Amino acid sequence: MVDCGFTVFPELTRLSLREKVDVVLISHLHPDHTGSLCTLAIWSIIFRKKKIFVGGEDAAELFIVQGIRPNDFEPLPSDDPLNIKTIRTAHIPGSGHNKALFIADTILWSGDTNESILDSDYARQAKIIFHEAVMEPRTGAHTGIEILNQAAPDIKAKTWLIHIPEKERAEIERLAAEMGFAGVCYNGQEIEL
Repeated sequence: MVDCGFTVFPELTRLSLREKVDVVLISHLHPDHTGSLCTLAIWSIIFRKKKIFVGGEDAAELFIVQGIRPNDFEPLPSDDPLNIKTIRTAHIPGSGHNKALFIADTILWSGDTNESILDSDYARQAKIIFHEAVMEPRTGAHTGIEILNQAAPDIKAKTWLIHIPEKERAEIERLAAEMGFAGVCYNGQEIEL
């Protein structure tokens, strides 16, 4: 699983998928990307008698702040077959960074960035890309769709737009189709490679 925000644990519970999560990759430590991580880790230890693996961003401090021991999860080993590569990107100016994730030499995940990662070697190598999008990059926290639209047509064709503000969803869906993006992701949607 990639990122584990506030709504993830309840959604995993509702869909009876908690038992299937063994690895969680984190792009950055903001709560909308980690809000359920500690809950999932503790649930897994108590009910599955199994630690989850966490990769991407170092989550040890997050666990400590929430009163949980850092050894309540396992860091993803560097030789893991997911072969995670992290790409440091800007997020909210003055409030930290983000790590885009290149997973198993196949999936490129932007997390949250105020810059496009669609003109990178990772984007060219990826079979599928997930990139957050907003209409206008007002806060400097996310990438505007017009900036993403500057990518090559073959890159846009394999890019799914994510993390879209609800009030902008209809317009971004319309623009994504016009601009040649693969589409807009929804909660629970399954996408095949």
